[in-house]
Order: sequence, then C-alpha cells, then structure tokens
Amino acid sequence: MTTSTPANSTPSAQEIVECIKAVTNRDVTPDTDIFDSAGVDSLSILRCRANLKTKFGFPVPASAFFNGRTPTGIAQRIEEIRENG
Repeated sequence: MTTSTPANSTPSAQEIVECIKAVTNRDVTPDTDIFDSAGVDSLSILRCRANLKTKFGFPVPASAFFNGRTPTGIAQRIEEIRENG
C-alpha cells in the first residue's frame, strides 16, 4: 500500500534524512553536514530533489541543500521557500 503526501506539506528533517540515506547509502542524522560528513555530491542532490518532487509534488531548489547543509537546515530552507514563494 502506497501512502500519498499532501501537496501542501513540506518535508521534515527526518524525510530529508531518509532521502539522503536512500541516494548515498550513508548514515545521516538531522544534524549531519551532508557535504562534509555524508559525502553528498551534486548527483546525490539531483536524485534527492527528484525523489522529493515525486513525493511532495513541487520542485525543491538545489539552493535549499547548499544553503541548508544539514537535513534540519534543508527542511527549514524548503519551508522558507514555500512560505515566501
């Protein structure tokens, strides 16, 4: 059974963690610096952005990852982008 996510919801830090784990196969926590500690690269970001777009129904800009750096920070950036347009 597949669960759908409401289009107006925003990914939580834990959902970002799961996305990064799925594309990198690395252990990540909400406070992990994804570039320094998890070895995330631009291809990983593209994959995670595609997964999040599929799940949440809106594009997540790469800047959310680069400026957020941790799953918590990324979730906060996405929330800010969604609120401010």
